[in-house]
Amino acid sequence: MAQLVMNWKNDGTESVAPVIPEGVEVKTFPELPNAVYEWLDIVRFMDQEEEPISDIKKYEEDMYSYPTYNDNMCYFLLVNGVPLSTITVICDYEKKQGYIHMVSSKPEFRGKGLGHLMNSIAVHTLKKEGMETAYLTTDDWRIAAIKTYLRAGFEPDLDSEPDYKERWAKIYAIIENK
Repeated sequence: MAQLVMNWKNDGTESVAPVIPEGVEVKTFPELPNAVYEWLDIVRFMDQEEEPISDIKKYEEDMYSYPTYNDNMCYFLLVNGVPLSTITVICDYEKKQGYIHMVSSKPEFRGKGLGHLMNSIAVHTLKKEGMETAYLTTDDWRIAAIKTYLRAGFEPDLDSEPDYKERWAKIYAIIENK
C-alpha cells in the first residue's frame, strides 16, 4: 500500500521564526556532535525498531538519494542536551517545491508538542527558502503525526492513488472520535 501524501502551499504570509520553549534547543546536522548516530537512534522509532541502528548506510541512502539534500536543513530538537526529534526539509529550488522528510521522535517524548514545533521549523524553512509548495508522505496509522501536519497547513492528497479518499475518510473518522 502506497504511503499517504500531504501537500502544503505557501500562503504568501511572512515567515515567522517559531518560538523555542525554554529547555529546548534546535540544532542542525552539522552543529550536533555524532549527528549521524543521533539521527539513526531517533529514526529507528519510525519503523518501530527495538534495537539501535548503527549502519551509516541507512542515513546515506535515506538522505543522499535526494540530490538537493542539505544537512543544514536536517534539524534536531534537544531537551536538556539530549536529541529527541528530527525533521528534514529538502528544497528543489528549480521547482520551488519542498519535501518534508524523515520526521521522527523518540517514543517517550511524543505527545509533548515536539511535532508541532518541528513542523513550525519546517514551514518556516520552506517559506524562508522561497518554496511555493511542499509535500510529505506518511502512514495511515500515524494519527498523531497527521494531526500535527494538518495543524501546520498540510492537506491530504485525495487523488493520486485510487484508495486515498477512502483511507483519508477513515483517518478523519478516527480523528473526530478522539
